[in-house]
Amino acid sequence: MAKTRALGTTITFNAKTIGSLTSIGEITPDSEELDATTLDSQGGYREFLQGFKDSGEVTLSGYYDKDDAGQQALITGYGNGEAKAVSITFPESAGGATFNAYVKSFTLGAADVDGIVGFGATLRISGVVTAN
Repeated sequence: MAKTRALGTTITFNAKTIGSLTSIGEITPDSEELDATTLDSQGGYREFLQGFKDSGEVTLSGYYDKDDAGQQALITGYGNGEAKAVSITFPESAGGATFNAYVKSFTLGAADVDGIVGFGATLRISGVVTAN
């Protein structure tokens, strides 16, 4: 199985590439369970059906750059609350994912003596994620 280094992975929000990232979190879809157990279920085991699906959230972290168009798009997106197109692209033609999301949170990091001012954001996915 071919392995792909994460270095070079990019993410765009509303067609703006978000720069100075140190981490893009996992996309973790999940679904509800519907208990379909009946009095005549075989062997005394519960039975389940899949309920509504939830595509989850993606967390971002990096170094704050007030001149970065992508980071400014996140700040603007948090302010207006509108879901926008998001695209994650892995390097070396390893594919990626596209989806719509709104900015659930945007944080500016702490300022430490030996540190770099960071930022964080959480994108709340709305609808389906398409792997490509």
